[in-house]
Amino acid sequence: MFRTACPSCGAEVLFRSTISALAVCEYCQSRVLRNADEVKDLGKIGQVLEDYSPLQIGASGVFAGRAFTVLGRIQLRYAAGLWNEWFIGFADGKFGWLADASGQYMVTLPLGLASNAPAWTALQPEGRYEHGGRAFVVTDKRVANCVGGQGELPFVVGNGYQAQVVDCRSGERFLTLDYSDVSATQTQPQLYVGEAVQLAALQMQLLRSDEDIQRSAGRIKGAAHVLDCPNCGSPLPYRAGVATQLVCAACGSEVDCSGDRALVLTKHTEAERYHATLDCGDGAMIEGVKWTVIGLIEMAETDDADSHWTEYLLYNWQQGFRWLVEAQDGWSWVTVLNRLPESWSAQHVVLDGQRYPQRFPAYGAKVLYAAGAFNWRVSVGDRVHLQEYRQGEFTLSKEVNAEEVVWSQAKVVSNQQIAQWFGKQDIKSLRPAGDDGEVSRSLAWRYTLILLAINLPLALFADELIEQLFWTGIAAYALHWPLNQGNGDDE
Repeated sequence: MFRTACPSCGAEVLFRSTISALAVCEYCQSRVLRNADEVKDLGKIGQVLEDYSPLQIGASGVFAGRAFTVLGRIQLRYAAGLWNEWFIGFADGKFGWLADASGQYMVTLPLGLASNAPAWTALQPEGRYEHGGRAFVVTDKRVANCVGGQGELPFVVGNGYQAQVVDCRSGERFLTLDYSDVSATQTQPQLYVGEAVQLAALQMQLLRSDEDIQRSAGRIKGAAHVLDCPNCGSPLPYRAGVATQLVCAACGSEVDCSGDRALVLTKHTEAERYHATLDCGDGAMIEGVKWTVIGLIEMAETDDADSHWTEYLLYNWQQGFRWLVEAQDGWSWVTVLNRLPESWSAQHVVLDGQRYPQRFPAYGAKVLYAAGAFNWRVSVGDRVHLQEYRQGEFTLSKEVNAEEVVWSQAKVVSNQQIAQWFGKQDIKSLRPAGDDGEVSRSLAWRYTLILLAINLPLALFADELIEQLFWTGIAAYALHWPLNQGNGDDE
């Protein structure tokens, strides 16, 4: 451990690891560069926003049988939000990164330059990159700026440092191509390889407690905690830090609270709202865990305005984020996957050895209305491309936009279960969850009866009775054939 005085304010600055090149003074935010036993003041860096993350400097864990300690972090902002990159040092003197984004965690280790990487412009979501005999799929492509730093770091970084990164996945394996330092002299990006992890699997020690998170989330040292909409003055429904992008339910303004004050990003006139059963602030007890609705989004198909649904964002201090979807065919409990299926095509998906047939052809969707707090920026008019696959009570969904591809798994939930979770008695949907196709089946039988009522009397007086009955039977079968096919997919 190397101790020195901050060249700017004189406070003690610690370098716990020999691999650290830079340390941020926790008192004045000066960047202190270490060169042998000398230090240099490189100017200040922005303070990090304390968010919902349980990680903190000094926490320790184990990855792949190797003990590590969290030494520092940088906070990166992109167009729709921000995430943390935690710098971790291993007991053997090597280092890596623990990415923390929307409650998902990825550990990556540096492998040097990626000699076979294509140009930055050639990679897009769902593209392919080969490494170590394994095909990785591009799941995220971002340009982000460093807005804050804390603790120790392995290289010089400051406000305005721009990161150009491409994230790829193969099952639970995770890979990052970092194009930030690509130049005329260094033509290839840095390569980092690791895997998506559950925090519990890292055997973490000295994490922040729930009380610590609740007390500090959304605060910057010395800054006021803003909870009023800067456009209309209405109270914002949830504290910043847990989710830094807010949408005012009163005036529709998009408000960013990831800095030291709330900023109005965009103003909207209030869009038409469809009926939503739940609202921001509603609480639910689900399998012993208390969840709170912090945001809701009204969605519709781009080519069918009558096909609409509501997505509720739920949050718990320990479990992170989940989604609850209220659609025309009932309710679904949704978890974003931190891994990719084994294989997929337009016709089916395989996850954990289970085959999911296509439920619907691919379709587009757009945001009609949003209110509450989100961990990314959501705007009216945002569009995504969706594909759904169904097996029994589970649905796999793939959501793609220009910057990322996200897989999620949804489980059917009954009206009665929703009522029990939220302590409500008036939970309703257009038809009971789990009775997929019941409305269509009812209509099919109704039109079958009409068909028979019209054609049977005609057939009795026709010259070709057998032929008339034959064609009537064919028409009736055609009405029911799509429903029978759908049932076969779920078996």
